[in-house]
Amino acid sequence: MSIGERHVFSWIHLSDLHFGHGDVSYGWNQTTVLTMLKEDIKNATQQWPELPSPQAIFLTGDIGFSGALKSADEYRQASRFLEDLGGALGLPSEKIFVVPGNHDVQRDVAKDLVERVRLDPAVLDAILADPAENAKLLTRQANYKAFADTFAKRDLVAWVESLDVVDFGKIVILGMNTALLCNDEKDLGKLVLSGEQKHQLSTVRGRVTFLLTHHPLEGGWLVDESSLLNSVQSHIKIHLCGHVHDPQVNLVSSGGKANHHIRVVAAAAHRDPKEVASGKVSHGYNFSSLVVDAQGALQVRTWPRRWLPTWDSFRVDHLGVPDRSFYDDKELEKAQQGKGSGLVLEGHGQVRLAGVHWWGSPEIRWGELLFGKKAFDVFGIAAREVFKQPKGEHVRALLERGGQVRVVLADPRTKVGMARYDEDFNAPLGDRSGKVLEALEYLDELRKGLRNPDRLQVLLTVRSFKYSAYRIDGDVLFVPYRMTPGKR
Repeated sequence: MSIGERHVFSWIHLSDLHFGHGDVSYGWNQTTVLTMLKEDIKNATQQWPELPSPQAIFLTGDIGFSGALKSADEYRQASRFLEDLGGALGLPSEKIFVVPGNHDVQRDVAKDLVERVRLDPAVLDAILADPAENAKLLTRQANYKAFADTFAKRDLVAWVESLDVVDFGKIVILGMNTALLCNDEKDLGKLVLSGEQKHQLSTVRGRVTFLLTHHPLEGGWLVDESSLLNSVQSHIKIHLCGHVHDPQVNLVSSGGKANHHIRVVAAAAHRDPKEVASGKVSHGYNFSSLVVDAQGALQVRTWPRRWLPTWDSFRVDHLGVPDRSFYDDKELEKAQQGKGSGLVLEGHGQVRLAGVHWWGSPEIRWGELLFGKKAFDVFGIAAREVFKQPKGEHVRALLERGGQVRVVLADPRTKVGMARYDEDFNAPLGDRSGKVLEALEYLDELRKGLRNPDRLQVLLTVRSFKYSAYRIDGDVLFVPYRMTPGKR
């Protein structure tokens, strides 16, 4: 993670688990792969310092294989898998968001209604509005619905949930059932969204909006796909889906606009071994995060993970990331001028790394670091240790010999943000605000004694920091600290 960036919301995206598919041999392969997938997620969140703790699991359909007709155990297996994964990540059940896929349908139920709508898509709204026919149609996914209700009771046709993210804004998630009319292997071009679903799509509002569907909105799966694409790209920032088993992360709408639309198609978490043997992309999933960079732009960062048979484990999918990288960034929003701190971090991608100082490790020797230097940039929560005496004399000496010091601190007036830091450091409420104010007092005293006070610049920002960073001429020293309890 680059200095000055912050993760505002992170998630795991899974799709197409297909519990209940295949024979006994297939079942053991599936058990092995999905066990390794869980272990990969657990190990990554514990061992990668740059990887944020997921705040949600998004599962975009095909949880079972036959709507629990072929095997009554399909959704019991899925529940155990998700409960174990959610427990390992510290996520409550309501933070697991699911939508159904074509394999979550009991295909021998209500075939007459399905055929009616396939012949005349306009009758879907009338069927859903009639209590008896509505119940008959939705019975096709009753086993899936019973499974989904164990995580959170959400409507089967479409649901909306909102999450308030501190110092960022509202994230709104729209889950939509694209599998209402799935019935066989001839679904292509015969699937329909209801008027209610289209209405919810057009009214969803939030700082960032997510759409979860099983089917992509291109490739010809849904009737009136072109107008749906226009609506989705107008109202939705991030569309997560699956079904086609071939992973993609695409910036699908830009045109010079400040804000973009991003579509993420997940790999199958467990793909038929016959497909894997054919040379197609194997089992996979994604870590993803909304990242605000140092300049204030909002990125969707994706760490794609794929099963590589050579190593018999999940590894980085190098086909899904730039060369020599472990993740892919897509710009969701351009930087907004006048917000944030870009001051300290101009050119941060080109600087050298001087070192890392963890809290509790040997003290930084500021006299040695600042001796003979011309510029000192400070970026952090409080950074008071740098400016109080006797350490402050090294900063004063740099200023007196013509150097510049630029400081960006967290705004102590941001009560919610400050309380978040207090909680993270297990400190009394108001402790962090007091430390920032103390740092500002040191800086004020330092400025008063300068012949040229303009050499010392101080800015405040409402953003949350994950690092305290110090840039000394071209080198960077940074201090990572926890932003999630118990994790550095």
